[in-house]
Amino acid sequence: MMLRDLTFTLDREFRLDKNENPFELPPSPREEMRKLISGVDLNRYPDPYATKLRGKLSAKLNFPQERIVIGNGGDEILSMLFMAYVKPGDRVLTTYPCFSEYSRLCKIFGAEQHLLPLNFTDNEVTLDIEQLLDAISRVSPKLILLDNPHNPTGMFIDPARLIEAAKLSCCPFVLDEAYVEFASKSSLDVTNEEMPSNLCVLRTLSKAWGLAGLRVGYALCSQRIANDLLEIKSPFNVNVISQEIACTMLEYDEWMKSRVYSIRFLRDKFIEEVNEIESFYAYPSQGNFVLIRTELNKDYVCASLKERGIRVNMLELDIKDYTWMRVSIGKEDELNYVIQTFRSMVRQPNAEFVIA
Repeated sequence: MMLRDLTFTLDREFRLDKNENPFELPPSPREEMRKLISGVDLNRYPDPYATKLRGKLSAKLNFPQERIVIGNGGDEILSMLFMAYVKPGDRVLTTYPCFSEYSRLCKIFGAEQHLLPLNFTDNEVTLDIEQLLDAISRVSPKLILLDNPHNPTGMFIDPARLIEAAKLSCCPFVLDEAYVEFASKSSLDVTNEEMPSNLCVLRTLSKAWGLAGLRVGYALCSQRIANDLLEIKSPFNVNVISQEIACTMLEYDEWMKSRVYSIRFLRDKFIEEVNEIESFYAYPSQGNFVLIRTELNKDYVCASLKERGIRVNMLELDIKDYTWMRVSIGKEDELNYVIQTFRSMVRQPNAEFVIA
C-alpha cells in the first residue's frame, strides 16, 4: 500500500495513547441524547442498581440480569473486587506486563503483586497456561487478574483455556475483556449460564462503543460474586445521564460493529506497514492498539514524536534491549502520519540506536 505524503500543522495533536475509539458518534444517537438529557430530572438520584441498563445488557448478551453489576467504568469494578476480596498483605496474581491499573490498585490496597512473565519471542507474545496454573498453585493468590485481549501486548488467549484455569483456581478469577469486541471470540462464546462460581468477566462501553467519557463498565459474574460486589457498591455510582445514554447507544449495535470492523482493518494494515520499516516491529494484536518495539533510543523516539505532536504510550518494559511503545489505532490519516514519522526517524542522520 502506498502512503499518502501527509503534512499536518503542529497545532493538531494526535492522541494515540489511551486506546480510545477515534470515531465520533453519528448524528442520529447524538440527537436522541440531546432530547433525552433535556427530559432527565437532575434533581433526582439515579437508579442505584441501573435496572434499565442491566436489562438492556441482559437481553443483548443473553445473560441473567441479576448477575450483571454496573460500575463507573471498569476501573470502579476492579476497585470493588479489591474491596471485596483483598486485604493488606494478600497476594494478587497478574501477568508481566499488565494493565497499569492492576499495579496501582495493589499499591492502594497494600497487596503483594505477583507477576507471571509473558513469553516474548521475536514475532509474538504468549502465555503458557501450565505456567499460569503452576503460579496459581505456588502463589495461592486471593485474586487473579488477566486481561484478554491483553493490554499492552494485544495478545489473545482462547477463552476456553482461561475458563478451564479458572475452574482449577480457589479464588476469584477476573477476565478483563475491555477490548473483546476487537477479538475473534469472547468468554461468553464458551460459558454463560454455567459460568464457574469464581469467574468474573469485565466489560466496558469505553472502547468499541466509543463512550469513554461516560464511564460505564459492567461485570458478568456468578451470583456469589455479584452479591459480594452489590453489597459494597457505592449507592449511586453511575449517574443518570450515563445510564440513559448507555441504554440509547446499545440500540446502535450495527454502528458499533461497523466501527469495530474499520478499526480491525486499520490495525492490521498499520501492523503490516510498521513491519516494513527498518528497526521497528509491531506485534500481532486483537485489541484496538498495537505493541511496537524499536531499536531506536527511547529519548530520541520521545523527542521525535513530541516534535510532531504524536502522543503514544511509552512503556517501561524490562524485556530485552528495546524501546517499547503502545500505539492506539486512530483514523487512517493519523496512522499514516505515524508511519511517515517512524520512517523519518530512522532516516535522520542523528538517529540514535539502543542496539548497534
